[in-house]
Amino acid sequence: MSNLLEKYEEMRKEAALNEITAGRVEILEKYATVAEELLEQTAGDDYTEEDVIKVAKYLINADLVEEEEQEKIAEYDQLGRIMARGYLDELENANE
Repeated sequence: MSNLLEKYEEMRKEAALNEITAGRVEILEKYATVAEELLEQTAGDDYTEEDVIKVAKYLINADLVEEEEQEKIAEYDQLGRIMARGYLDELENANE
C-alpha cells in the first residue's frame, strides 16, 4: 500500500512539473512570436533564428527590469503611506 501511495505522489509531482514546464514554454513561445514579428517589421525576411532569440531575450530582460521597477515603486508607495500615517498619528497625539 505504501508503494502505491509513493507512486501516486511521484505521478502528482511529475504532473505539476509538466504543467509548470508547459506554462514556461508557452511564455517563451509568446516572446519568440513577438520577437519574430518585430524582426519582420524592421528587417523583412533578412533575419536568422539567432536574431529571434536575441530579440526575445532582450524583451524578456526588459520586462523583468520593468517588473522590478514596479515592485520598487509599490514598496516605496507603501513605505510612504506608513510614514505619512505615523506622522499624522504623531500630529493628532500632539494636539490632544
